[in-house]
Amino acid sequence: MSPPVNGETTQDGGVSVTINGNDFRVPDSFAATTLATFLRVHLGLTGTKVMCREGGCGVCTVHAEFPDPSGSGKIFKRSINSCLTPILSCNGWKIITVEGLGNQAAPHPIQKAMADYYGTQCGYCTPGWVMNMYSTLNSDSDVKLTKKRIEDATDGNICRCTGFRPILDAFKSFAKDDACKDGLGVDLEDLPDKMCHKTPGKKCSGKCDHKTVVRMRRLPAEVQDDVPAYHKPSSLDELYKLASSLKDQNVYYLVGHTGIGVYDDGPYDALVDMKGIKDLFGQKKSGNSLYIGAGVSYTDFIHTFRKEAASAGFEYLEQIADMVNKTAHESVRNVGSCGGNLVMKNLHQEFPSDLFTCLVAVDARIHIGPDNKAFSPEEFLAVDLKGKIVLAMELKAMDGKQFFRTYKVMPRVQNSHAYVNGAFRVKFDAAQKGKRVLQDKPAISLGNIHAKFIRAKQTEVFLTGKDLADVSVLQEALSIMYDEIQPEAKLDEADPEYKKTLAVNLFYKFALEVVGDLADSRFQSAIGLLPDKRPISSGQQDFPTQEENWPLTKPIPKIESLIQSTGEATYVSDIDHEGVLHAAFALSTEGNATIFKIDKAPALAIPGVLAVFTAEDIPGTNSYAPRRQEREELLAEKKVEFHYQPVALVVAVTKEAAEEGAKHVKVEYMDIQPVITTARQAFKKKLFFEDKPEEVVDGGDADKAIEKAARKVSGELELSAQFHFHMETQCSVAYPTEQGIDLDAGTQWPDGIQDCVSQVCGIDKNGVNVTVKRLGGGFGAKISRNNIISSAVALAALLVKRPVKMHMSLWDNMKSIGKRSPYYVTYEAGFEESGKLLGVKMDLYGAHGAQKNDSPYREIKGWLDNAYKSPAWKINLWKCKTNTPPNTHCRAPGSTEATYIMESIMEHVALSLNKVPIEVKQLNFYKDGDKALNGSKQISLRVTEVTEQLLKEAQFEERKKVVEEFNSKHRWRKRGLAVVPLRYPAQWSLGFNYSCLVAVYHNGGTIAVTHGGIEMGQGINTKVAQVVAYEMGVDLSMVKVHATQAIASANSFTTGGSITSEIACWAAIDCCKELKKRIEPVKKHDKLRALGREPEWKEVIEECYDKGIDLSARAWIAPKTKEPSAYYTNGCTCTEVELDTLTGEYQVNRLDVLYDCGESMSPFVDIGQVEGAIVMGLGYWLTEEIKYDEENGANGYYSTWKYKPPMAKDIPIDFRVKLLHNAPNPVGVMRSKLVAEPPLNMTCSVVYALRDAINAARIEQSGKDAKRVFQLVTPVTPERAQMFCGTDIRQLRYQA
Repeated sequence: MSPPVNGETTQDGGVSVTINGNDFRVPDSFAATTLATFLRVHLGLTGTKVMCREGGCGVCTVHAEFPDPSGSGKIFKRSINSCLTPILSCNGWKIITVEGLGNQAAPHPIQKAMADYYGTQCGYCTPGWVMNMYSTLNSDSDVKLTKKRIEDATDGNICRCTGFRPILDAFKSFAKDDACKDGLGVDLEDLPDKMCHKTPGKKCSGKCDHKTVVRMRRLPAEVQDDVPAYHKPSSLDELYKLASSLKDQNVYYLVGHTGIGVYDDGPYDALVDMKGIKDLFGQKKSGNSLYIGAGVSYTDFIHTFRKEAASAGFEYLEQIADMVNKTAHESVRNVGSCGGNLVMKNLHQEFPSDLFTCLVAVDARIHIGPDNKAFSPEEFLAVDLKGKIVLAMELKAMDGKQFFRTYKVMPRVQNSHAYVNGAFRVKFDAAQKGKRVLQDKPAISLGNIHAKFIRAKQTEVFLTGKDLADVSVLQEALSIMYDEIQPEAKLDEADPEYKKTLAVNLFYKFALEVVGDLADSRFQSAIGLLPDKRPISSGQQDFPTQEENWPLTKPIPKIESLIQSTGEATYVSDIDHEGVLHAAFALSTEGNATIFKIDKAPALAIPGVLAVFTAEDIPGTNSYAPRRQEREELLAEKKVEFHYQPVALVVAVTKEAAEEGAKHVKVEYMDIQPVITTARQAFKKKLFFEDKPEEVVDGGDADKAIEKAARKVSGELELSAQFHFHMETQCSVAYPTEQGIDLDAGTQWPDGIQDCVSQVCGIDKNGVNVTVKRLGGGFGAKISRNNIISSAVALAALLVKRPVKMHMSLWDNMKSIGKRSPYYVTYEAGFEESGKLLGVKMDLYGAHGAQKNDSPYREIKGWLDNAYKSPAWKINLWKCKTNTPPNTHCRAPGSTEATYIMESIMEHVALSLNKVPIEVKQLNFYKDGDKALNGSKQISLRVTEVTEQLLKEAQFEERKKVVEEFNSKHRWRKRGLAVVPLRYPAQWSLGFNYSCLVAVYHNGGTIAVTHGGIEMGQGINTKVAQVVAYEMGVDLSMVKVHATQAIASANSFTTGGSITSEIACWAAIDCCKELKKRIEPVKKHDKLRALGREPEWKEVIEECYDKGIDLSARAWIAPKTKEPSAYYTNGCTCTEVELDTLTGEYQVNRLDVLYDCGESMSPFVDIGQVEGAIVMGLGYWLTEEIKYDEENGANGYYSTWKYKPPMAKDIPIDFRVKLLHNAPNPVGVMRSKLVAEPPLNMTCSVVYALRDAINAARIEQSGKDAKRVFQLVTPVTPERAQMFCGTDIRQLRYQA
């Protein structure tokens, strides 16, 4: 896109905005351009990232300062989502991006804290976090900057890598609620408004005159045709006239423009910016009424309600403030308007508006212009808003006898729509001793039941005049409510039965609070919601280091940390040179059908679209799979095998045009067949890629051993898929060259990219060069799946003869790219009365999707036994075909599922014997000399040592008693405690081979390194740099690690399996040894000896150069081991959870992990990998749910509004990570052991802890003979947790 230019624009209108101290004049042709796009594409400020484009991830966060629209004269200072904000809505605003804070030479204290506290790994989300904290520090709010305030402010930012703990620690170092011993000593009073944003890192001189205005060129004609008109009325009269004239058009009336993140009802004919109308932003009290203008932001609404709650009659406002404070997140609430939320509810009545639910319960009024007529919330839903404007909300004072509470239960603690929200109000005379007689009709407002359900009217009528303290009244009311609530069954919503039960249980919680001490204290444990009581989280890290080996083993920030924190680190998605075209896939709308016809014409008619390619345009082979693997079509030729399969490739001048064009490719289908989307369905239909399973048999006859065993168990398991949720979505840029194609690819496997591009384009592999500097997260998704994107842009670049980029939208990424394979598993085990195993059988049905190339079965047999010895094994591995995208590697692929399967069997064995699971597990541990399932002999096994140490340090026995005591005192809250040990084989021989090139430069002796691994947040570059500095005897600052290039690292394997870092370090060591062999003799030369002292490094190198010595060395490591496993690493995790059995909400109270890292080469890196893996694992087992449409196979969970990775308040409240001390690995690289993936395997402990809490609830309900739950379907969402508890409505009482 064209850069900014100084000079007059020929277009009238437009807006003025200041960005990092520079003034810009932006014409109206930018009406469809977001602030994020303006920053990144037009100004080249790529520190601000883009991922979800719906305000759900936080990577686009910037700081905004703007006048209070009400005209108060106050300047608001707030974080906003630049991906939602139109640039034209920023008129008169001051925007600060991460580039405006500081740089490597002079970082802002926040940026430095992020680096110092190891708060960044892949770094893609880091600028958004930095700006979130900057806004929190500089906020116009009068809320004290406490640790709690800081945690609350993180509700809009996701990090997939770090596990959040180090980010929170970095930010809490600025807190003022106590004297932080680990603080940075920053004087907060010096931070706000004192930094220069034109010259980052400098103090503001106050001398900028802002006389220079950069005037932006109009957008190119080819992308202007569909730009909507942009109106900025300045009065209500002007607005009414506009509304009348535009009533037959599709118009977006905006204040914050945040609703677009939930419902995009475009394309729009016009945008009407209402921020210039002061009347919409007023807040006033008149008599017994409080009026809030419809344009008032949620942040100001909450502030006003908390303030006014101190007034008599308005105490209930505090409850509304609490409820709406859970709506979206702070950056959305900062600009999103109350009126906009209500309009969204009017237009989409299924929308679970928290605000609307509250307004119903308090009998508020909604005023609508131009007639200024007041409507009840129910009446409001029937109003046709065409040509009308929502003006204000009116809330009246209540008398002191009213009792009001609000509730919102979500799939995740922060930033989620409600499963169900509720607002309940009753009036009673507390003076009647022992009674709670309701004097008026109560209000029972519920949201997200179905589009037409607003309140439980039958229940309200029944309760009028009744004594709610009478348990028979309560029981009948709950029964009536249960019957009248009939939730709609929808793919992307919770089970209707859960919603019914949850709504009833919420009212029961309310009733308990109404009756107060009339209820038993054990039952009062239900009062309130668990997340509302969550304490501030904290963490402990314990690791060894050997100072004599520094810089090796030294705990240092990742070498890229600071440039990631300052936004100077560039990613493939940041590349946008002049002349680069953009591409997007057109995706199928059926999941199992034959293609009849593809019509390109509608797409080509979209302004800016230049070309549309289909399978017939591919000059080479239509497959992005490497040549040794089975064919996977880049573009579907005759048949689509999963919904959202790419069928065409659209190339356009902008990303937006390409994506719009892709929506207009028309595909006609025939022979549409039913779809299979789950492993269980495939098992039942016997849809397998191969007629027979792969068999793993070891030891004796498992069938006979189980048959003869004194005790036996059998069961089944279901494991779900998991989306990688790498913060930088799939991307690649291809450049046509005279020799072929060059690519900047977002891949973990450059060699694989060379293979697929050469075959798709029909050119030799040596004509394809691939460069990878860094990835914004990978987690296995970019091993083979980036082949699709890179092949597509290479094809397009070859055909249009121009550079082409594809940066997939999160939606398309989640729809069309494979995920972690789901499983259906059956098992049997025979064992002695003691619990000692005699035989184990498993049948694994892995749903591999539409292709099996990335099956984890090759490695899985190394993990299925985990730490346990059985005399007989029989395992069948079935490869199931489903109508979903071909599934792929996801962090710890195969090992995560294998550990869970084996641990579930061991847990089942123990529970069937009424024994403590960890005791049975310890009884079956492998010992040195035993042969494992994969044939490896056990040597230097530490699983027993690690487990015993963890049990002692985590105080397992003592806490087990505390948990039992807690459960006896709480009827509706239960805790669970579980331990999972781990034995993880390092399987070097599976093709992990890598090169390294180390070059020493004369004129200073600095060292440059490139290796075959890919930096994606795991710290491989940091470890390699530390190793090189240690081996060469130089300061770490002398070493720089450069991008990976296919030509320098030819034939290197994919980065993955947790193994790459140590093998790349091994290769670096070999390079250094070779260089030292060449350098050492030079030190003895007469010229250097004549110095009469030890020569400096740079002097030695200069002498080597003068002597013509080669100062670069390359090494290639392709390890082969005698045993299938080179060595084993071990770990153990103890997890404690607390569960609200009425809602299903839970929290991880404490998690302890002890991990055997050998002698860690870089402790900060390894601690970070442990923490990040654990939190990603918690997401997999708890919150990250995916559902497919049973009719056509469409993924219903393809956005941040439905797919829920963990956030900052989902991590363990007490998070303790320790690396095993005094445990060097004699066969490891530099005595170390691998990390990254194994800790994730142990996070299944949270499932068993929850199961124990659930069983405690079931026993409470049905007695000791209660049917216990042995296995849970994962993820164990709050919905599933509550339903597993099996709460009976008849148990909802006040007394036992």
